[in-house]
Amino acid sequence: MIKSYNVVVKLIDRYDYGGALELLAEQKLENTDVAILVDSCRYAVNFDFKKAKRILGDLSPRLKEHPEIKELEKNLRDLYEGDPNAMFSELLENIKFKIVNEEFIDFLSRVYRCKEAIFKYIFVKKHRNLKRFSLLIDIMQKRNILKILRKKYKIFNSNIVYGITTYINRNLKNEPRYMEVARTLNSDKMTELIELRNNSIVGHGFTGVSIDDIYKVYGNPYNVLDDFRDCLTSLDIKLNRYKYSQINDMIKNELSRLNQGMTVHTLTDTKFE
Repeated sequence: MIKSYNVVVKLIDRYDYGGALELLAEQKLENTDVAILVDSCRYAVNFDFKKAKRILGDLSPRLKEHPEIKELEKNLRDLYEGDPNAMFSELLENIKFKIVNEEFIDFLSRVYRCKEAIFKYIFVKKHRNLKRFSLLIDIMQKRNILKILRKKYKIFNSNIVYGITTYINRNLKNEPRYMEVARTLNSDKMTELIELRNNSIVGHGFTGVSIDDIYKVYGNPYNVLDDFRDCLTSLDIKLNRYKYSQINDMIKNELSRLNQGMTVHTLTDTKFE
């Protein structure tokens, strides 16, 4: 039987893959399929997708051929290539982790990052008609976008979000979905939420952030996720909302399988002592 089995399950449910892996390693289970899946997720949630995919190569032949593993490998490949559907899905999942674990300063930093990424995506997508788009291309860099805004569109605001908002208001005013996304992401409540981030340790100050602070300016923090999803869906981004829930189900199934096997082995050993 696996010691601390229920604790490992709870850690997985909270997306604490590092903690789960540590408990598994203490019991010499670091080379099992369970630990390999957990370790892959540990790297993925830190956006090291190449390492996450490479680790999956250590899975047993039985699990390597599982359709969900094949799908996960494709997802990780899409992520390290910067596919917008995969990347935005991953970012929203990451925001959800921070809510679940009540890490509200990190939550605010991800919200800030997601808002900026959506604006940058809109600008580059409209400015450059690329058949194959990646969020990792050079033009997505802040300095490159600001340079284009200055030289081509005569927009000299050094704040990337305000600069692209000006671009949208001038050049995309006849395209309602872009105007609506800009309104949502520049709403008073979103601005107040970003201001909490700016005053915190990940911004320019030392002010703490509690769930009450978030409720006061935005309501339930999951509402932020809903608004981001609405914006991204209107931009034709295909979101996967359940990637880690599905992976966690697989991990817990394998954990149960491993636990049952160890229990049978223990009972057999006891019987013949």
